[in-house]
Amino acid sequence: MNQGSQADNAPIDSLESLQTALHQLIPISAHMGITAKSYDGNKLVLTAPLAANINHQQSAFGGSLFSVSALAGWSILQLKLAELGMKANTVIAGGDVGYALPVFEDIRCEICLPDNDSGFATKLQESGRASLLLTSEIFLQSKPDSAMTFNGKYVVHKIPS
Repeated sequence: MNQGSQADNAPIDSLESLQTALHQLIPISAHMGITAKSYDGNKLVLTAPLAANINHQQSAFGGSLFSVSALAGWSILQLKLAELGMKANTVIAGGDVGYALPVFEDIRCEICLPDNDSGFATKLQESGRASLLLTSEIFLQSKPDSAMTFNGKYVVHKIPS
């Protein structure tokens, strides 16, 4: 997952440009029906229809839940990098997942930037490379606890101007 081919185009600085980038740069996101729903500068919400991501038990396929969650981290970093005025290549370096509940409804994934992310931008600016641990969660409409939690490590390489 990288922003390399997007770097020459408009920055990923809005939900609309994020949606376009996801579907152009990561085509499976279009097949999954992933939609960038909301972003408030700290929290991003991605959704996907159950029908496009269903398994043999009529619940959301675990691989789809994982994919939406991993893409949420990539996505929020693209929006943050645009806010910082930086062009960069973002990759996922690893992650772990915990499935707590089956998902029998449309997928809703939420991710927030960590409170201590200011060092990330400084390190990226100074060294041209930084990593960040992000947690995304799949939530059900009827339950306050997450149905799935994904902890991912993302590595960002600044693209020289």
